[in-house]
Amino acid sequence: MAEYVDRYDIGSQESTVRKYSDIEIVKRIITRYMLKHRGLVAIELILVFMRMITVLAGPYLYKVVLDTYITQTPTAGDRWLDTLIQRLTISLTGVTEPSIRNLLLISALIYIGIALVEWVITSAQRYYVDKLGLLVIADIRADFFRHINDLSQRFFEYGNTGRLVSRVTNDAEALKSILSTGVIGLVSDLVMAISVILMMLYIDTKLTLIALLIAPILAVTSRLFQGWIKEAWRTARRNVAQLTGKVQDLMYGAKLTKSLVQEDRSLIEFDEVNKQNMQTQIRAETISVAYSSVATVLGSIMTAAIWYLGGVKVLLSTHTIGDLVAFSNYAETFFTPIQNLAMMYGEIQSALAGAERIFTILDQDPEVMESKDPVVLDMKGAIEFNDVSFSYQPNQLVLENINLKIEPGEKIAIFGPTGSGKSTIINLLGRFYDPVEGDVKIDGLNLKNIAFSSLRNGVSIVLQEPFLFNGTVEYNLKFGRPDVTDDEMKRVAEYVGIHGAIMELEEGYKTVLNERGANLSYGQRQLVCLARAIIANPRILVFDEATSSVDPYTEARIQETLRKEMMNRTVILVTHRVSTVRDMDRIIVLNNGRIEAEGNHEWLLENSSLYRELCEMQLVAIE
Repeated sequence: MAEYVDRYDIGSQESTVRKYSDIEIVKRIITRYMLKHRGLVAIELILVFMRMITVLAGPYLYKVVLDTYITQTPTAGDRWLDTLIQRLTISLTGVTEPSIRNLLLISALIYIGIALVEWVITSAQRYYVDKLGLLVIADIRADFFRHINDLSQRFFEYGNTGRLVSRVTNDAEALKSILSTGVIGLVSDLVMAISVILMMLYIDTKLTLIALLIAPILAVTSRLFQGWIKEAWRTARRNVAQLTGKVQDLMYGAKLTKSLVQEDRSLIEFDEVNKQNMQTQIRAETISVAYSSVATVLGSIMTAAIWYLGGVKVLLSTHTIGDLVAFSNYAETFFTPIQNLAMMYGEIQSALAGAERIFTILDQDPEVMESKDPVVLDMKGAIEFNDVSFSYQPNQLVLENINLKIEPGEKIAIFGPTGSGKSTIINLLGRFYDPVEGDVKIDGLNLKNIAFSSLRNGVSIVLQEPFLFNGTVEYNLKFGRPDVTDDEMKRVAEYVGIHGAIMELEEGYKTVLNERGANLSYGQRQLVCLARAIIANPRILVFDEATSSVDPYTEARIQETLRKEMMNRTVILVTHRVSTVRDMDRIIVLNNGRIEAEGNHEWLLENSSLYRELCEMQLVAIE
């Protein structure tokens, strides 16, 4: 399987080499996810322009009030607002000649009104940004989970589930920063910056040019810090995933750790990963704070320059004090988005790193693809392997020239020592893999041409390790066929011998199982898995070493179920235990990836030395 490591191993996909540029990631988020919610995006844009008006109105009101009512140096361009304030004052006070005090009071009320409107607009903008962000995250997680279901089995054999969980939780959650501070924030800041610059130019062109000198300096600084911050946050994201994976491993292996008295060792290993994660987070935060500090200092230099040069102009009477105050406010407003971007740059890079890690998985193509025009098969149960060979890595065949025909309703055992290729045959039958050579057919039709849903509805596989989902017993039993009646579910449960154990649970079939069904014994879990496979009503039922780890009593119940319930189904029993194959119609003896012999139990005892040897090793009586 070595040639698939780089493709499927989640650890290998934690590389520091960038696969997507920031622009590619943002463009993908906008076109694929944001524009899916055009209504919310439109509302956001409207709110951005409304907020722009309120932000511009405040400093301009300062200017008019200072110049017209306090310093008594009005300018011709401000006369319209002075007239508006006077009319409003006359209307509210009823005085035909309002005093300066009245005019100041009404101006203050107008300013409060502007501030309240700005607060309402800003609150609405944040609400809709958060709503849009949550919708986008939900869409990305849905796509991620949907794509994970489409990926081939080999991916899951290499994929560390802890790291996958980190991508769909931590990394997806970080995407909110791209939407609020990144996309919407950038549009908002761009609109605000352009409008503020126009107002600054209106007041004083030379001061505006001086204020804008800080922009290229900040751009150079941003470029310098960009690479450091980007790499620091990508490393931090990778270590968060490693920490999640380590926690999962330690939790799943807690019983083994205690049984081998390795608690101290596990704690040391966790501390190492935890410490590494902490150090990378601190480094990323430190670089981000350093960048923010530099941006703040540059902003302070710009403000000082404006007050000095603007103050000189006020003293020379070329500008009013209102001009200076308004210009200073606009300059601060202009620089605030840049400072915000500087302060949030690290968080944005963290979010972009998370998005890249998610898109890396979403762009992973399944190894096994469904046909473009798949056939929905009314399955009868005939199986055919024609010259099938398969390997996990070059020049190391696991199966070689397998030719096998199984008739509908036939009970077949695939028997052989560990590593002979038994489970691989089942993986090919379920089309979790495709053969390297030859083809596998059901009812004469190549599996590659059969719809996945049709194939897997018709073929149920009971695995060696019983897996139960978090949920009720009923949920697990009906998982493959949710619409089955309760009577049918209980009938099958009685057949396999699990009904009595279920009824002894606190709430019977409605009992919520612990993680992986821990409140059932191992044998009971295996019987539930068997009942689940039968309830799905497949035409082909496969047992992949399903009885290898159960006690003789449970194995006997499974054998009894096979005799009663499998009369009209094709049954394939994969095993290395002689006790489970004696009653099968035909036994296929597999060794080193080849079919060495086939026949019933008595015939193989006489004609297959391997089968006879395995029987003797398992202390089976041979007459």
